[in-house]
Amino acid sequence: MSSRREAEYLDGRRIDWDDPPNSTKLVRWSKRDTSGRVVKGSLRTICHFNRLNNLALKKHGVEIEIIQPPYNTGVKASAGTHDLDCCVDLYIPGLAWYTQQRFFRANGLGCWYRHPPLFGNHIHGFTLPKPEGVSHLDDFATSVGTFVPGQLDDYYRHAFGLKNQHDSNSDHSWFPDDIDTTVFDLKKYIRTRQLLGL
Repeated sequence: MSSRREAEYLDGRRIDWDDPPNSTKLVRWSKRDTSGRVVKGSLRTICHFNRLNNLALKKHGVEIEIIQPPYNTGVKASAGTHDLDCCVDLYIPGLAWYTQQRFFRANGLGCWYRHPPLFGNHIHGFTLPKPEGVSHLDDFATSVGTFVPGQLDDYYRHAFGLKNQHDSNSDHSWFPDDIDTTVFDLKKYIRTRQLLGL
């Protein structure tokens, strides 16, 4: 098992969980991606990644690996989805791909298994925002890539989140019965850290 991972300020300072920054504050994760890059995102996004990592360790005995983090530009196949907050490409080593997809979906990542011939094998997804109204298209509290709100809408409609693949109920793989119940609870995460004295 690895050393403890956690969200931290961009300069590497530890976050005081008794006085945490705003949920939209840009921070980083103490774990880097598979290319050695800093993983940045809003506090809510990075805490969600850390929660997923802790759950993967507990359930599968291995950490998640981030291939492409948020705030990463220049990958043509990603069509700008990773340019800003929330969006991530990742995987869990040694786990079957659709088992990974189910794990991430069950724990608040709107995601799909992407695979050849269009992509290399990975899970593409984003931290689900808290539902704020009738439409999911305006739920994100931070700026996200151009196509991410549409992918969120596709996810709730069980579509594929890809160009020309937006038909409702076209993705027959497993989805949570109530997607809203899987949304990451940042307030609960922070309370837990306060109770643990982290």
